[in-house]
Amino acid sequence: MDTERAILTAIYTHLANDTQLSAICSGVRLGLVWAKKDETFPYFVHRLHTYARSDVIFTGDYYLDFWDFRDTAAKIYDIRERVITLLDKAYIVVNGDTYSVVRSDGEMSGDLIVARLWLATGWLIPEDTEGIWHYASVFTMRFTRSLTEITNLT
Repeated sequence: MDTERAILTAIYTHLANDTQLSAICSGVRLGLVWAKKDETFPYFVHRLHTYARSDVIFTGDYYLDFWDFRDTAAKIYDIRERVITLLDKAYIVVNGDTYSVVRSDGEMSGDLIVARLWLATGWLIPEDTEGIWHYASVFTMRFTRSLTEITNLT
């Protein structure tokens, strides 16, 4: 699998399967770049912008935006707190053909680290419709272009 696709899939799976985030959102609805038309609030979209740093190592910005519709921003901040807990300083590892997000060294069992993420910034974006809260977050990432290249370094 392409490394970028594998990273996005691992993050999608990590967010969608988190029971606490799902409880906050009544189910995680996460789209790639675009949300479905008339998606139920709250919902998320994500994308990855990559930059070549060398023949082996890339850096990237992982964008995760989320929207909610209600009187206050309380829920959007609950979502933000959980997302940061899940992704800030996380690793994406591979074991065989499976890519997954882990939060600590203790969760890894001989897995190969493919990527590392850390929170770069986040902000509320004004919307034209009263009651719609839009939060944008960016996680900076460093990752290997392909497993073959990283395993050749070890």
